[in-house]
Amino acid sequence: MVEPAGDPGAAARALLKLVDLPDPPPRVLFGTGLHPMIREACEARLKMWDHWQDRSAEAQGGAVPTDA
Repeated sequence: MVEPAGDPGAAARALLKLVDLPDPPPRVLFGTGLHPMIREACEARLKMWDHWQDRSAEAQGGAVPTDA
């Protein structure tokens, strides 16, 4: 689903608040449409990496953990 474009003024105000923080985030998602899409993509990647964790450990050498 394509989300409508947001308010550029609201984005500018949000950005200015971020840059004034003592420890601003290195990345931020503006708007409401990207967060669910990025979450889904990250969860899919984590699931795939969990599935192949034994092979990852094997590639490092040594014993493969059995409880992973």
